[in-house]
Amino acid sequence: MEIVFNALFKIDIQDKEALSVPLPERTEDLKSYIIDLLDKIIANPDKKGFEFESETTEIRSLINKILVVEDHDIDKYNEYCLTIANRLHRKEIESDRRNNLQVDLIKGIAVISLVKFDNNIRKLIISKSDYNEFLDVQSYNRRQGFPIKKKIYKAFVAEINEDNEIIKVAVYDTNSVFTVYWYRDFLELKQVHTDEYNTDKVFNIIETKILTPIKKVSKRDYIDLWNATVRYFRIKPEFSLDGFVGEIFTGHVPFDDRVDTKDLASKTRKQFEKGGFDSQFGIVAKIISKRFKKSISLTPQIDLNLKEGIQNLKGTIQRFKEGNGNKWIMIRTDEGFEYFNDTEILNNE
Repeated sequence: MEIVFNALFKIDIQDKEALSVPLPERTEDLKSYIIDLLDKIIANPDKKGFEFESETTEIRSLINKILVVEDHDIDKYNEYCLTIANRLHRKEIESDRRNNLQVDLIKGIAVISLVKFDNNIRKLIISKSDYNEFLDVQSYNRRQGFPIKKKIYKAFVAEINEDNEIIKVAVYDTNSVFTVYWYRDFLELKQVHTDEYNTDKVFNIIETKILTPIKKVSKRDYIDLWNATVRYFRIKPEFSLDGFVGEIFTGHVPFDDRVDTKDLASKTRKQFEKGGFDSQFGIVAKIISKRFKKSISLTPQIDLNLKEGIQNLKGTIQRFKEGNGNKWIMIRTDEGFEYFNDTEILNNE
């Protein structure tokens, strides 16, 4: 990855405008900080696809100008980037005045970068990350700077081909719901896929491509992971690829040694690499609620119906095998207890 240029600006709605932050050429720590920041944004799988509302919006037009700057004209780069930073600053002030945000606007640093890769693909990245005030431990003077354990609040990535055409746009946002002022007001973007579309598509892919094949290897692992997936989609306000993989697969202890959770995680990520849906979106559970049910045949006369995802599946339904080979399913229940006869097997513990 080659950094064509970087521009940094302090964004604080208490200031009158965005403030340019100088970039000393020989400051290797700052250079490393920015490279790490860009690496994290580019590598993060939790992004949502967007597209520009039109080809003539301000941000879109400024990107076009940046892409045709000749001979690394730093002054031109800085001029266009300052316009971008001031637009962000202005939109944050407008959003604060409307008071329609669910979280406080946090002052930060806007990092605007153009990076080039070996395949001649370039990426224009606009991000807002942490920027704090602190007391110097030696002088005890108030200073400003970047925290080593940095936090990226928001990022925009435009992928550009050799013909200066934007072929893909993605947005990253740490808020549980994408902040409207960031993607709509500031960047003037619209969603490629709706949350309803993503919810239906992603649940279907996970159920059919990832979970169903497990049934051939281990029905116990299949039903446990299916139940956990249903609960995730039912109670979580937002889907994120990293969050889902970590909660469903990384935290699962297989019943059968043939079930490889690392392989399941890898297969899930590969499905998202194919595209056609986003890796971060708001979950709209009602459009897939009919699929939150699973019927398991116990006997020709009895089916066990699972609904909505059971909070403690292992503590609610268990299996039992007698010495004579008879197999039983045990279900912990207060409501159904009075309907059935006592069993000596359970009383002789």
